[in-house]
Amino acid sequence: MVVVDPGFGRRMRELRGDLPYRALARLTNYSHTYLWEIETGRKPPTVDAAGRIDDALGTGGALARLVTDYELPLDGDQQDRLRVVRAQPRRLDAATVDSLATLLHHQRRLEDVAGSATLLAPVTAQLAVIETLVGEAPDDGVRAATVRVGAQWAQFAGWLSGTTGDVAQGRAWYVRAMEWASEVGDADMIATALNMRGHLAWTCGQVRSLLALSEAAVWQPAALAVRATAVQQQARAYALLGDGPACDSRFDEAEDLSRRAAERPDELPPWLYFYDPDFLLLQRGLAQHYLGCHELAVDLLAAGLDRLPAEYRRSDWIGWYVLQLAAAHADAGDPDSAVDRLGEAQRIADSTGARRLAGDVDRLARRLVR
Repeated sequence: MVVVDPGFGRRMRELRGDLPYRALARLTNYSHTYLWEIETGRKPPTVDAAGRIDDALGTGGALARLVTDYELPLDGDQQDRLRVVRAQPRRLDAATVDSLATLLHHQRRLEDVAGSATLLAPVTAQLAVIETLVGEAPDDGVRAATVRVGAQWAQFAGWLSGTTGDVAQGRAWYVRAMEWASEVGDADMIATALNMRGHLAWTCGQVRSLLALSEAAVWQPAALAVRATAVQQQARAYALLGDGPACDSRFDEAEDLSRRAAERPDELPPWLYFYDPDFLLLQRGLAQHYLGCHELAVDLLAAGLDRLPAEYRRSDWIGWYVLQLAAAHADAGDPDSAVDRLGEAQRIADSTGARRLAGDVDRLARRLVR
């Protein structure tokens, strides 16, 4: 399956410049018609096509990074079963629901490499199918399992929508996740959806809503790791409100929850696969930056980034923390280190097609040259 970043055509037009299609065709051994079709979005590019165009234009792989070819984590029988169920929802069975969960897990991991923008369209299209399955599934244990997995898909779609700038759609998907999770009594997902609603409020500068929604998530009888994410988000809210003691107290609580959660890995929900106690270093660093303790923020953010597994370090959501480290360096009076980290954040934005991250990088760059 080939996943193409939505900005591929625009980027190809920019890189092609004044070079005619026919001239590019001679350099790539593709027809000028095919090149026009992939640039205008009428046909998806292959990985090979993106690489040949990069070579012809001397772009250093800029287009190849926007095209990801990955193998579906399902065997032929599983894929056939999904196709049958899509056409005949009432044939849904437990094995098919398990296949949907496997596919979702794989797409979450793919987002860590390919970025949110690349996954948004296929995930929302697949979620539309799941909505149909929920409505048509037989009223038994299979339907409950489908609703539970559907809530996880909705939560992921909410994350992708919010990360790519569609806050209203992100909020709507989180509401759907809470509805489905409530139907089957999934406290972990209810708390997660509330917490992610708080995250959206934070991106919009709504600090009081961030705090209230995080507190609502803490009240849920959820797994320790889920509660830890909510408590650390409370800490972030207190940092934004300038309440250092309350911020530190919440982080201490979150660390205790995280340590206890690490001793019970079987209780970790699948969507928190990335979470461990070291993740809190990034959160503490961010909070210290908000509180004006910029040198401490640099130390904590750098330590948190250094401890990340390699497969996460190049993701667009981690790129945002790299950008915060650049800003902390700048505020601490170290412009050279700020520029270095800014370059790293820019490379992540380029490789994942993360437009919001690219915009944030541009704004910090303009601030640094004043």
